[in-house]
Amino acid sequence: MSTSSPLSTAGTALERARAVIRWFIGVAARKRTYTNMGYLFLSFPLGIGYFTVLVTGFAIPFGLLFALIQIARNDPVALLIAGIPIALVIVCLGIPVAFCTLVASIELSALERRLADRLLGTDISTADQATGLREWATRVVTDRSTWKGVGYLFSKFVIGTVSFIVLVLGGTVTYALIAAPLHYQNQLVGIHLGDPIEFVPELTYQHDGWIIDIAPITLSIADGELISLYVDSLPTALAVSAFGVVVGLVVLHLFNAAAWLLARYTNLLLRNAQPSIVSEPPEL
Repeated sequence: MSTSSPLSTAGTALERARAVIRWFIGVAARKRTYTNMGYLFLSFPLGIGYFTVLVTGFAIPFGLLFALIQIARNDPVALLIAGIPIALVIVCLGIPVAFCTLVASIELSALERRLADRLLGTDISTADQATGLREWATRVVTDRSTWKGVGYLFSKFVIGTVSFIVLVLGGTVTYALIAAPLHYQNQLVGIHLGDPIEFVPELTYQHDGWIIDIAPITLSIADGELISLYVDSLPTALAVSAFGVVVGLVVLHLFNAAAWLLARYTNLLLRNAQPSIVSEPPEL
């Protein structure tokens, strides 16, 4: 029976520690980090665009349908007069617009798959190509992947907004810390707090009408620009800058984690969706 020596065990632990340090620091040199950031950044304008297209496309048919229902509820007699023209508009305009919006959602979902494959390193599969125009049109309306894609595109508006906020917040805080030696005497540049923050950890014990409160520490952060408020010398500013480098590496890892979650989310909703009719048109 062989046992490892203390020296070999220590050497293995040291190698693991070095590997973890290399992984932590190496995030700034990996190409995937910046492609992930590019995907997070693009999510904001694309999410707004998807939301605009879908809301505009679905507003026409659903607006007409809602108007028809309101007339039927409020004045059934008027429905006999206005119902037929509105129904004709729904059939001639509303349904084609809704169908075109679904087709657009398929194309936008295909764009999202390509972006995820290129920038996030995913490999999202698509469904088999339709064998005919009738099958393709039926799948546009009835296939579950179409509606999953619509839901994904709507959610992209929220995802893009949150991604943009996270990118801007993480980038500005990191820059403010790293550049502290350049602006630590300037109260206009840095990390600003509008209101003072006070942390008071409190332990409360209550028994038979007796209440004991223990609050041993009170940590207060004043309002204003934090760096110029608490940093008053160049050596301290350099220490803050070094801390900012560590914060920046942590922020990059957080960006990668967010991109990893979005890659899984995209694969979950867009897997086996219908292929793009631009790149793979259905057979006539």
